[in-house]
Amino acid sequence: MTKPSARGASHSAADRSTRRGRQPIQPSPALYPDLAAAGSLSAALAQCAAENALDVGEVRSSSGSSSLIHAVVTSRNPRLDRFSVHLGAAERVLLVSAWGQGVHLTNGSTNDLTELAAAAAAWRAGATLAQLQAAAPFLTASPLALAHERGAEYAVAEKWGCYLTADTHRDQEMLRAAHAEPRLRALFPYTSHAALMFSRCTGSPFSRDVSTIHPLGDHRYAVHHRGEPFSTERVFTAQEAAAEVVARMPATWGPAVAGTRHDLRDRESQ
Repeated sequence: MTKPSARGASHSAADRSTRRGRQPIQPSPALYPDLAAAGSLSAALAQCAAENALDVGEVRSSSGSSSLIHAVVTSRNPRLDRFSVHLGAAERVLLVSAWGQGVHLTNGSTNDLTELAAAAAAWRAGATLAQLQAAAPFLTASPLALAHERGAEYAVAEKWGCYLTADTHRDQEMLRAAHAEPRLRALFPYTSHAALMFSRCTGSPFSRDVSTIHPLGDHRYAVHHRGEPFSTERVFTAQEAAAEVVARMPATWGPAVAGTRHDLRDRESQ
């Protein structure tokens, strides 16, 4: 059976969108004459890569109304996920966002399709973040992204380090108390609505099975155990709250691992 071309795949997505009663958004001929001529971003990117002898693999597009202005390239490196591209609406700009193991690793923008193709080819080849930036200087990577690339323990340490610096938006007493507990210090911390949460994996979606600490003000804290109603009947100091979270952790829960909660589930089911 003949494999459909990138142009054909793009047209198929557009046909499906039309059948659902929605017209796909078109690339603006004024801002993107090259993309409009190709019919879609994915088709134009595939064509540009071929013309420059760059291997980007199969360039996919979304199945929704944005199918013609969105493109995705996948990597041969199993630790890397999607390299996504969207078009700017007010000016010519190709917006890149790339992920791996549930972590936002790099982003950037260019108005040059050939530069974009070079970046996509580096991602396809499984380049490191340093190699990716060398091939595509318009891409940037945060210190946390670089730490994730080095390994789960480095990502955990980097995230704790970011949280423990002076920040008026986070409760430092709570953070210091949790960090003082070795088992919590080995987990990946994150916050939501002022609450301090802990994940047994470093990528999103997080594990969401460790108890959480909620600041109540005046150096008072509540602890919410997963699967139980949230209650403020028991109030703790910051140190007591951290110890309460540890007390509810099974002995088998060790340091956070790379990947998402789905990867963690698969790993623990083996």
